[in-house]
Amino acid sequence: MKIRAALLILFLLTVPISVAGTDIALLFEGYLNKGDYVLVGPLTVVLSNVDKNYTSGEWVAFIAVLDEEGNPINLEYRVIEVPDQAKIQELLSNETFLMAMAETLGYNVSNPIEYAQFLLWLNSASPAEIYEAVVKTIEEHPELGLTVEDIMKPYPIPYLTPLRENETMEVEYKGNKLYITALLVYPNGAKLSISGPPGWRASMVQGLVISSIETPTVVRPGDVFDVKVHLKNIGARKVRYLTVILSPTPVIPESREEGAASIIPQTLSQTGLAQGALYPAHTSFQYFDFLEPGEDKVVTFRYKVNENARAGIYPLYLTVVYFVYTKDDQMERRMLFDFAGVTVARDEDAAFQLVEIKGPRIVHPGEDFSLTIRLRNAGRDIAKNVFGELVIDRIEGLSNNAVIPVEGTGQFFVQFVNPAGEYEHTFRLHVAESTKTGTYTFRLRLRYYSGNSNEEKTQEMTFSVTVIRRRAAFIEIEEVRIDPKEVEPGDTFKIIMKLKNVGESDARALEVRIVPYEVSVRRDVQKVDLSALSNLPITGSQELSENLALALNRIMEELARENVQAFLPIGEDNVRYGSIIRPNESLKVEFTLKANERLENGVYPLRVSLKYLSAPDDREISDERLVGVEVTGREMLVVSKVSTSPSRVLPGTDNVEVSFEVENIGSGVARYVILRPLVEPPFELSETSEQLINIGTLMPGDSARASFRINVDDGAKAGTYIIPLELTYKGPAGEVRKLQLELPIIVAEKPRIVIEKVKFDRPPTQGEDVNVYITVRNVGGEQAESVVIEGVVRSSQPFTLVKRTDYIGNLDPGQAGQGVITLTVGKNAIPKTYTIQVRIRAVGDREKGDDNVYIFEGTIEVPVQENVEEKEKLRNTAVATGILALVLSILIYWRRRSG
Repeated sequence: MKIRAALLILFLLTVPISVAGTDIALLFEGYLNKGDYVLVGPLTVVLSNVDKNYTSGEWVAFIAVLDEEGNPINLEYRVIEVPDQAKIQELLSNETFLMAMAETLGYNVSNPIEYAQFLLWLNSASPAEIYEAVVKTIEEHPELGLTVEDIMKPYPIPYLTPLRENETMEVEYKGNKLYITALLVYPNGAKLSISGPPGWRASMVQGLVISSIETPTVVRPGDVFDVKVHLKNIGARKVRYLTVILSPTPVIPESREEGAASIIPQTLSQTGLAQGALYPAHTSFQYFDFLEPGEDKVVTFRYKVNENARAGIYPLYLTVVYFVYTKDDQMERRMLFDFAGVTVARDEDAAFQLVEIKGPRIVHPGEDFSLTIRLRNAGRDIAKNVFGELVIDRIEGLSNNAVIPVEGTGQFFVQFVNPAGEYEHTFRLHVAESTKTGTYTFRLRLRYYSGNSNEEKTQEMTFSVTVIRRRAAFIEIEEVRIDPKEVEPGDTFKIIMKLKNVGESDARALEVRIVPYEVSVRRDVQKVDLSALSNLPITGSQELSENLALALNRIMEELARENVQAFLPIGEDNVRYGSIIRPNESLKVEFTLKANERLENGVYPLRVSLKYLSAPDDREISDERLVGVEVTGREMLVVSKVSTSPSRVLPGTDNVEVSFEVENIGSGVARYVILRPLVEPPFELSETSEQLINIGTLMPGDSARASFRINVDDGAKAGTYIIPLELTYKGPAGEVRKLQLELPIIVAEKPRIVIEKVKFDRPPTQGEDVNVYITVRNVGGEQAESVVIEGVVRSSQPFTLVKRTDYIGNLDPGQAGQGVITLTVGKNAIPKTYTIQVRIRAVGDREKGDDNVYIFEGTIEVPVQENVEEKEKLRNTAVATGILALVLSILIYWRRRSG
């Protein structure tokens, strides 16, 4: 199955394939956390859950596919029998059945009082009690002709089919097929590959329109030109009812409910400026019905430049109003705003450019300074009767007559300036003594005639100068540092501020004060429990109680808010003092603060008040600054549970599954958590184990379970070992962090029996029996019970086991025991040393829960000797036999000769 799924993924990633005549294209490949979704064409693919199949040890994904109305289309159903409420109510309205039911429950139906008590019980009993009583009545009263099946009805239960790694599920919707493959499944999410019709798009948004505006580079008065608006739907759903407006003035609907019908009159009223520089040649708005996902559309508007338009850059504002479908077929209105500039040029007219400005950027009260401007006629016609005037803008809060000309009236006149010609003029200005520190804006206003035209032209150029009062101190907060960098609610932290005098005079008697600042927080409220309403004898009482409780709890949470001080000094005053800070000198001040325990994660303002005296007149300057303190919380990752399978880890065991749970018990979030077990001897990662484990993101209070497999060395000693677990993740502030946790693994002791000594009751000799006494010793750390030795002889060896096994008994650690086996040596055995295998069986210490059977193997050497005595007997017997045969032959010969 996995090989077929892998081949399918390979095809989908390389070339489009054809399934039932429909092209299939890769639409999405990426990671989804549990609960995340991706929009694919008209469907929504939701990673509903991730769970572990403890039979196979694999993680599986449960994926739900929803249609446009939010209904699941890939559910399978299992039918179970449930009580039929209508049939039970029908039985309870039957007087005969009620009397039988009362008798079953022990009531005397002939006694009106007891029967009334039964009816009272029936009125107050729970549905479960009533159902049990009905079933009992049917079973005990067969005369009613009823069975339990008569009051039941089939009820389908939906469920999702789990998807394993490298498996592919197929979903068909309106003749189109969608293929979803789980490339990787891990505890908190999965990596999915989704393929389907090429016309579908995958996106995280419903429908979203982006735009770009294409305008000509330069237009001239009287020109008619086209503006192309490019619209593209980058979402996964169709957008409807698009109204595209291109106007020289912004068009912004006043309310969210406003539709195209009210936008069009507004457009007409704002764009009907016949005397403007740009105006539509035909219409300023267009409408079309829909824009498919991924579709590009070009909307063309035709505009005309006014014959009397001046040279310059004129804006065109784009407003697009469209609708997207959300849940339950509801339509949500969305808007898009954009703009572009159209450059209008009059090549034949005179036009001035500000080529250069010479003068100081910063001046001081009481100073005189010069401002020199250089102008160039960039047009093709001569500029006549050029009149220039320097206008100083009045700014609220600053002196109105701060900068005044000291020579002339701040004006100039020149009779003509030829095309490409230049003119330079210098203004002499004075800064009043009372001028406040600030930036003052100048406007150079030009009035002139182009060539022989009788129409006066006007141009304005803008520039500025900054006034700073001489010999005034000014304290700035140059740097703010928080130690530690991460602050969580209830933490005590230090804030170090670096203050710098950026003014031109000494600052004396500096006072830095932390001003209390209140923020709104939620109070702890006890949740409302309305579960008792679910017992009301009305339809939907349970849903009513749950929805009502949820709504009330939300209202109470919003109402239960109060203002508290975000930060308070700890163990010290909230004021710091400094004596003298000279210009460009710095001073560090430090406060120890405590964050309120009831703060939520976020950025909170810290109000800092500054007071000091500025030389030379010791004028008091007061200022107040706000410093942002980010309360992000601090993550704390710990190992909360560790277990092994098998639970008893013994030396020499392979593929031991180490399961553990990592929990975030802190108040900050840990993102993209990657685990890497750093396995050291006597352990090693098994070939089937995961090398890197991705558990996703751990919010405060979240936990994730993971596992890996190890092999235990056969020579591992009993005891507790530590496997380091390296965690790499992103902290609340976004920096990458590394953490090492420890996984304790207990290696249990086991018996280990070796052959210590071997002796024989007699030398092993050809043709004789010999008893072999074998001494064994338990060199392990656990008692060995029911120790048995067994001799093993190969068929090629000249031995017969007369006594194959022997029972030794129990051996404590370090204890020795002896067993005996009996061998018969073959008569024709070649004299030499033979090696015989000895197998030792034992059972672990049952009192410690060790029921394992252990088998140890060893060898012994048996030196076989030649049987000299038997050989001598055979030789003597042969000689005697030969002599006897010779004597008999002689006797037979003499008898025949005598006869």
